[in-house]
Amino acid sequence: MKQKLLCAGLFLAGLFGSVFQTSQVFAETVLSNDQDLVALHQFYLEEVKPILAEHCYECHADDPDDIAGNLLLTSHAALVHGGDSGAAIDVDDPAKSVLLQAVNYDVYEMPPDGKLSDSQIQTLTRWVEIGAPFPPSEEMEFVPPSHSSVPQVNDETKKWWSFQKVVRPQPPVVEMKEWPRNPIDHFILRGLESTGLTPAPPASRRQLIRRAYYDLVGLPPTPEQVAAFVSDDSPQAYANLIDELLASPHYGEKWGRHWLDLVRYAETNSFERDAAKPFVWRYRDYVIRALNDDKPYDQFLTEQLAGDELPTPTADALIATGYYRLGAWDDEPADRLQAKFDELDDIVGTTSKTVLGLTVDCARCHDHKIDPIPQSDYYSMVSFFENIRRYGDRSGESVEAASIRKIPGEATPEEREQHEAKVRRLRKKIERIEAIAKPDFEPVEHEEYQYEMNRERLLRKRIGSVLTQHQFDIFHQARRELQRLVEMPPGTMPVLSVTEEGADPPISYMRIRGNANVTGDEVTPSFLSVLSPPEPQITIPEDRSSTGRRLALARWLSSDENPLTARVMVNRLWQYHFGRGIVRTSSDFGFQGAAPTHPELLDWLASEFVGHRWSIKAMHRAIMLSQAYQMSSAFNQDAYDADPENDLFWRFDVRRLTAEEIRDSILAVNGSLNLEQMFGPSIFPIQPKEVLAGQSVPGQGWGNSSESERRRRSIYIHVKRSLPVPILSTNDSADTDNTCPVRFITTQPTQALGMMNSDFTNGQARALARSVTSEHPELRGRVAEVIARVTQRTATEFEIDRAVSMCELLLTEEAMTAEESFEAFCLLALNLNEFVYVD
Repeated sequence: MKQKLLCAGLFLAGLFGSVFQTSQVFAETVLSNDQDLVALHQFYLEEVKPILAEHCYECHADDPDDIAGNLLLTSHAALVHGGDSGAAIDVDDPAKSVLLQAVNYDVYEMPPDGKLSDSQIQTLTRWVEIGAPFPPSEEMEFVPPSHSSVPQVNDETKKWWSFQKVVRPQPPVVEMKEWPRNPIDHFILRGLESTGLTPAPPASRRQLIRRAYYDLVGLPPTPEQVAAFVSDDSPQAYANLIDELLASPHYGEKWGRHWLDLVRYAETNSFERDAAKPFVWRYRDYVIRALNDDKPYDQFLTEQLAGDELPTPTADALIATGYYRLGAWDDEPADRLQAKFDELDDIVGTTSKTVLGLTVDCARCHDHKIDPIPQSDYYSMVSFFENIRRYGDRSGESVEAASIRKIPGEATPEEREQHEAKVRRLRKKIERIEAIAKPDFEPVEHEEYQYEMNRERLLRKRIGSVLTQHQFDIFHQARRELQRLVEMPPGTMPVLSVTEEGADPPISYMRIRGNANVTGDEVTPSFLSVLSPPEPQITIPEDRSSTGRRLALARWLSSDENPLTARVMVNRLWQYHFGRGIVRTSSDFGFQGAAPTHPELLDWLASEFVGHRWSIKAMHRAIMLSQAYQMSSAFNQDAYDADPENDLFWRFDVRRLTAEEIRDSILAVNGSLNLEQMFGPSIFPIQPKEVLAGQSVPGQGWGNSSESERRRRSIYIHVKRSLPVPILSTNDSADTDNTCPVRFITTQPTQALGMMNSDFTNGQARALARSVTSEHPELRGRVAEVIARVTQRTATEFEIDRAVSMCELLLTEEAMTAEESFEAFCLLALNLNEFVYVD
């Protein structure tokens, strides 16, 4: 009887479903007698309700004011009304019901703790197909919510502080009129005076020069530079120092690292093979040069986002678009379309957080739960990038076709001819060795040999069988030389850059629940609606190589009228100088982000930034010439009790050196740092065998640089996602999988163990000992020199006495030689807190 009833119900539901409004109407319309109604009610009570109660009601029934997705499953009216994702059932086309899509894991995945059984899904499907009726006793009263829990774009949400136009405030009046040195100080001092606090005394001259050197070039001053600055009583001495450091070529190396953190710079693709990205180092060099040249920030952004779409793109502008190629790339995705949208999400997330300070990517699967960013805004932003060609399909050849541009340069015909002849000779050498080895390959090895990273491994394993060591060495050297020639051909500069599929973009759609394979409404390029932006002005380039969409986006992002871009960048500059931003959440200016501690100062800095034509160096000068920056880190108990987080900047916070600064400083103080060699392909420091053993193929993808190259600055180290350098990773280097606005600052045992026991630090301590010994024959003089180099100050007699005593103790009790005991002291000096902390 029940089966016949259900079949009849399904048939009648198909005829009359479009007019069913409630389960009661359905019952009265379709079912002809009380017996049928009873059977239908039993079907719900015995088969449907137990499923809902066990798997759904915990999140979608208990508290109408606090339910997941604003969706209740306790009445027919609630199902028709739906929640944040729309109606739960579709009475016109039941198969399209969100409820059924969710339990089938087609779009949503509900319940989240595991998919229902096939029989349970079939039961719910039958129930929805007959109209999802409830017995009258089970149908709970449904009152639609008066508002969504998701923030809406409206006049109220548009009033959020960071969405307001930047208005330049007047510096406030202060009581300590002799303290301020520039307008920044008025804002800082006003906050202190309003709470009865006083600023810390000025930093000493030695503290100031050390702070300035590390902040601008990331290196310690020499003892001679410190002495010269301390003895210079000119009123302009400090300002001159700032200008000198800003003009240093090493400024870009220091500040380029900050930008590389933000754009998740790495030189490999991650995933299983983690292969190298060709020529990606050119992007790193572009960033360093751009900052050294003080390229206006608006131009800096535009070149990275749309350098190829500029009317006359320069080599720099094309190299800058390597920005799009920095993320991870899966060369064998299970779902190619989903992988494409994962990569687009990475671009949207990195761009929105870095430039706008907003987590737009949180709206990929649904409207943003915290900020007024609807899902349609997210996919409108995706549409600016959707025509971009993927990094590659699988092979190296596909990467070259999609992501490598050959930029013309200058070379004589003789240079080109010589280059081509060398390439031909090297290829023949390689092919001769391959011809010997390949007949010995297993079938799978022929497949593996397609990937560059596998080639030397496959031939190396045949040394002693089909190849001699000499033959392998020829193969190895020829490949290295060929790679160098290919990367640096005369008259041609290959660059890693973005390319598009042409001038005709695909139609863009929202993707339901973030699933690339399930399309929703069509969207077109538009800017975030909560900012009340203009319509995008899109012009297709004359050569029709792209859509022109990215240039429209870049120009809006870097517009003076955009309320976020300038605020976000000056906040970052403040953060890198003071240790934390005026807004502590420097990549989140949304509703959940921290409020600015000095909102008027932030707007003054933003307006100053734009007024100085987006000059980053002008902002450095303004910040570093302020009295606030020149305060000491002296502790004040009363101030600490009132403001333990130093929100009001009553003193300058002590800061730990970054990972790169620690390594570079070690090389600097022992005199071995190679500052002459800038730019070019990345270097490979020696990796401990224990670290290499963590790879499936130890040493794969890790080169062997010369001794002088290994002494270059840390910014030039090859960044392999799966193989970080220990001294950098243990000291909190950036996470390369995501944008990194703030690095972790940790103090942990592995840092001390690495600094005391690693081959690197022990080797550099020996180099420091040799360097100092050659200049100072007597132990006391050597000790004093080491302390001066490490701390940039004169050693006290007490410190010298203790160091000498230590060396003598090691001689007598540890049976060390005089040379070994002094090397141990040098290692100790490199582990001093005074070395790894500024101030």
